[in-house]
Amino acid sequence: MLFLKKNLRVGTVLPQGTMFARGGSPKSVNSFFTPLESKYLATILSHYKISHSSIKAQQVADTLRSCGKPADKEEPHMCFSSREAMARFATKALGVSGARAAITRIHGHETPNTMYVVAQIAQFSNNSVPCHPMDFPYEVFYCHRPREVQSLTVQLKGLKDGTPGVTATAMCHMNTSDWDQQYFELLGGERGEPICHYMPTNYIMFY
Repeated sequence: MLFLKKNLRVGTVLPQGTMFARGGSPKSVNSFFTPLESKYLATILSHYKISHSSIKAQQVADTLRSCGKPADKEEPHMCFSSREAMARFATKALGVSGARAAITRIHGHETPNTMYVVAQIAQFSNNSVPCHPMDFPYEVFYCHRPREVQSLTVQLKGLKDGTPGVTATAMCHMNTSDWDQQYFELLGGERGEPICHYMPTNYIMFY
């Protein structure tokens, strides 16, 4: 889902295997009111009967660590189990009267063999708050307001017959000078140049 911004052009074919849908049964809304802090890990594992030595327990611990990172005035961030609270955070972080939400939508049935080609590109914001789903027993999103970004809508169509189509949201990080070298080696890019990524269907982009 990562790509160099300079490679985003009408007619660009996405790598085979690129999929936007995220499956699995919907997670429940939180009815267990425990703060998203590492000191409550044992309580959460016990309540949801998760073995302390399991991979799932490690995922929960990682989520709590991410959610417990110190506040950052330059890049505000917070975790939420309420979509209404997410929208309020985004509205405040963006400094707008009411944040709007954009998500990726698939028009048709996506399969692992589907290949997409870029049909249209439109920029819609330079000020966005993406919210990412986290590994947790119930629905939790990590939201943050990154600096120096562009948010795009990219219309994709199936390479063979035009179906299925996707209205994809994408975010481009315009200054990657402090990114890890592995990203530039992976993408064949140079340090500092814009790198973008598509948002799967279970991400939310506020703007």
